[in-house]
Amino acid sequence: MQNAVDHRSRSSSRRGVTLVEMLVTVAMLVLMMTVLVQVFQAATGALNSAQSFQELDNSLRRLDVQVRSDLDGVTARLTPPLDPKNNLGYFEYGENAFADLQGEDSDDYLRFTAKAPPGRPFRGRVFLKPPFDVATGKLLDPADMSAAQLSLYKNSQPITITSECAEIIYFVRNGNLYRRVLLIAPERQDSIVPMFRNTWPAAASQFTNDFQFQPGAFGGSAIVSWQGVNDLSARPAKRGSGITPGAAARQIVLNTLGDLTNRENRFAAPRFADDYNNDGVSDDGNADGVPDFYPTLYADATGSFTTAVGNLISAKNGYVASLPTGVNYFSAMAFPYIFPGAYSQPETDVANLGWIHSPVPDQTTNIVSAGAASALLYLQRLNHNPLDVGDNLYRPESGNNTFQTWWGFPTSRETLSLGWQDPTVPPNFNAGDQANGLSPRNPSNASGGVLRVADDANLLPPMTSDIRTNPQLFTDGMGTSSAVYSNMSAFWANVWEDDLIMTGVRSFDVKVLDDVYGGYVDLGWADDVRLTGSETFLAATPPLLTWGVSTVNSFTTFGHEGRMPPLVADNRYDAQFGQNTYRSSGVYTGNIGDDSGQVNRLRRVFDTWSTDYTNAPAHAIDPSTGLRVGPPNDPPVYPSYPPPYPAPLKGIQIQVRAVDPSNQHVKQITIRHDFTDKL
Repeated sequence: MQNAVDHRSRSSSRRGVTLVEMLVTVAMLVLMMTVLVQVFQAATGALNSAQSFQELDNSLRRLDVQVRSDLDGVTARLTPPLDPKNNLGYFEYGENAFADLQGEDSDDYLRFTAKAPPGRPFRGRVFLKPPFDVATGKLLDPADMSAAQLSLYKNSQPITITSECAEIIYFVRNGNLYRRVLLIAPERQDSIVPMFRNTWPAAASQFTNDFQFQPGAFGGSAIVSWQGVNDLSARPAKRGSGITPGAAARQIVLNTLGDLTNRENRFAAPRFADDYNNDGVSDDGNADGVPDFYPTLYADATGSFTTAVGNLISAKNGYVASLPTGVNYFSAMAFPYIFPGAYSQPETDVANLGWIHSPVPDQTTNIVSAGAASALLYLQRLNHNPLDVGDNLYRPESGNNTFQTWWGFPTSRETLSLGWQDPTVPPNFNAGDQANGLSPRNPSNASGGVLRVADDANLLPPMTSDIRTNPQLFTDGMGTSSAVYSNMSAFWANVWEDDLIMTGVRSFDVKVLDDVYGGYVDLGWADDVRLTGSETFLAATPPLLTWGVSTVNSFTTFGHEGRMPPLVADNRYDAQFGQNTYRSSGVYTGNIGDDSGQVNRLRRVFDTWSTDYTNAPAHAIDPSTGLRVGPPNDPPVYPSYPPPYPAPLKGIQIQVRAVDPSNQHVKQITIRHDFTDKL
């Protein structure tokens, strides 16, 4: 009999997964996935970081190529001064304040005229005059256009043109590096729109028509300035009737290279006029044979004209006429023509040290009387860069009414504002009326080292007129809407920033080659206590400079401040007649220094200068006697000012330090350019 098998008694060879095992398995899977995700993220992050670094590297390479190309085309001879008749343009480098503790320097700038490489001309926008009316043979006034004609005219503007030469400006603001390009195209003088205060003239005797620029390219309804749609180097004429639209006083004059040799003709420079009688010729109210107003004449904050050596002109019994009653002296004359926003806060602790380009940190320290230790602290507390998280340096502010120490120059977007009136306002119109943003700031109107003046609001930024009624600090953004622009965001979306060349720029440091120093160094390096260990920081420049084993004339170097107008202790003498004593005065030495603390003073700026400044009118005819006055028996009628830095500029170095958008990588390039072929 076969035995029966009891399957229930046989143990199973398989069993289920316990809960503990399941949890362990899940945990292992989660751990493995976590590791894989981290590996993937690390790989992705590394790739993104590499891409970001590569993009930063590519941006700097493109910048390197652009800067070198521009410098290769410099038109000016780099041994000052230049004669405007030679049509060489100019070269200007501003040092402003020294670098901060981190070695970053964001307030240097370069501006110069350049010739484009063959086959690669400069390009820019131009708003053309309306077409001719076939019936009358005259320009068709926009007020007389039909709606269709006006629409076609506006929507086809501006056009793009090219030019062989241009005025180029490099500057940094808030981490943005700008390259402003203004075409030098005087041959287009007859094709541009004549405007006054950015308004089309309605008739021969008045400027009342409301027609303004409303290019279709900017959204069609946005009203913009003349400069906003004309990438042209231009200035207002310095003389004319001031009444007729066709007269020179109301004309916008396109610059030649020779015009730009003079500082008053360059972009964003306070303007000069010599015709306040409005007759189209320079004023000579006392018939002494010299113009009443000359570009080297300047005014102090009290409204008085001042020249070197105790007002020579006034001492000559009024040989030079005064401005008409009601004229704003301070705005009318601005030698040496500095854009009011292109400097740091003013130095007011020691008035005679000069005003422009003075570093003012959060605290007030009299660095001269306190000695070298305080001078070093003065420098160490500088920071002209925007604040990043973790930046422990002092803020670039000083007081409630001052916000940022470095404006640079007006950007392309900013000059779109109707509040930017240059070059459509001549200074001899309406009592010495400089265009908004160009009136010199009063150096005596300060308290505790902080400048407080009413026209601060008209500096750029902000231009409070029209575009930025509520300015955004530390940015050139659009601000809030205004009565002119009800939809700012829509307008701004249609506006390009064709002058923005690079973002994330922490430092734009320019240095000059100085043979005495033995390398590349900042302008005014002998006053940098970090280099010299001396307490003469910002002190008056002695005639001799000792460096190492050499003692040289300081003006053969770039170690001095280059103050212009100079101080008496600077020992700068009349550029035409030198160090002389004239018999009739007995006390005149030729020293053109002016120690007034109320003078706008150029400092640490190399400029190729102009012979119009070094060879000012020196002789006149005394109307009462008919005798000739001036050297060698009398002081010159106008003193002649030498270049701030008479030494030739043999080479420059530009270091640009930039950060990628993630703020993880910093890279620096160094560009050196040799100018020995342009001396």
